[in-house]
Amino acid sequence: MEGWTFHSPVRIMMRDGALDALGELVPYERVALITTPGFVRRGAAARAERSLGGRLVSVLDVVSPNPDMDDIDGHRELFRQGDPQALIALGGGSAIDTAKAAARLMSTEVTLSENLRGGREFRCARRIPIIAIPTTSGTGSEVTPFATIWDRKARRKRSIEGADLLPETALLDPTLTLGLPKDATVSTGLDAVSHSLESAWSRRAGPMSTALAVGSLRLSLDSLPRLARDLDDLDARRSMMTASTMAGLAIAQTRTALAHSISYPLTAELDVPHGLACGFALPEVLEFNAGSDDGRLERLSRELGYPSVEGLKEALEHLLDVTGADRMMRELVGDPREVLNRRDRMMDGSRASNNLRPASASDLEGILSAWARRSARE
Repeated sequence: MEGWTFHSPVRIMMRDGALDALGELVPYERVALITTPGFVRRGAAARAERSLGGRLVSVLDVVSPNPDMDDIDGHRELFRQGDPQALIALGGGSAIDTAKAAARLMSTEVTLSENLRGGREFRCARRIPIIAIPTTSGTGSEVTPFATIWDRKARRKRSIEGADLLPETALLDPTLTLGLPKDATVSTGLDAVSHSLESAWSRRAGPMSTALAVGSLRLSLDSLPRLARDLDDLDARRSMMTASTMAGLAIAQTRTALAHSISYPLTAELDVPHGLACGFALPEVLEFNAGSDDGRLERLSRELGYPSVEGLKEALEHLLDVTGADRMMRELVGDPREVLNRRDRMMDGSRASNNLRPASASDLEGILSAWARRSARE
């Protein structure tokens, strides 16, 4: 390891009931809340307004799952309503990524479509601070400089990134994840697991990111099965939220790799939830990477309490079984050939090239065929 860097300017605070403390935690005089219609119906917006009072100038419940660039572009003037000094993002990764895109649109005249389809460069006049309040434990978007934006016209995933997209503050309130259904809890949890593993086998991995990955996996491999058994286990919810943020800090340094490359057409074309699409074949991707292990995967396995990479692979297979993730994937895709037939669209250059072991189309076929055989045994 010749050298490494680590940088995260995000202030992170965990507190049960943080949503009700926004008035004391947010220093701005004019803020907008970006969230989903569901959180407005469930009273979350009202709680924020009670805490912030007149400082809350608008509530924008325009977030949809896997936010589309054209939809976000169409909301540009809504985001500017009330001239907010900062944005509060309340929700899962889709809400936080929408707020990141909104912050950029508020400070430039270039649209997402012009940038991502037409190649026009963003030139931001000012940075709009973001206070991120995640309501799921998986994406880690509250601490990353990335946002995933979907292009439904092209049926593909696109990304924006930059220091201006790093939230100023991440408020972690585990009580907000209570009531999240089992399948959503498992899928988002698998996103955190995949982030940790992907950061470990990333070509950009360093000692700080690896330590975060190990710490995250210790928490998630224990707490996610507990939540699959008892969704009201608040201690497990706290652990899972901590694991998610630690994994987010790791991928903010390393980016993701092959498992995410595999996931994108499954989400874009089959509507497989992102975390499940990243996590369903983790045992097989681990086994593939072990073929070029430089020692890091053996060390990772031992630090997690397994005698070998094979032991970690078996633990991941067990995780997918006991949480119901294998069942979810079978129900969503039906015939495994629906996955195998998309292998040619799974070679996302920036993700696949960041993988510890270079992968070819035939390698992908081998990984997915191994998953199909395991799935058939379940």
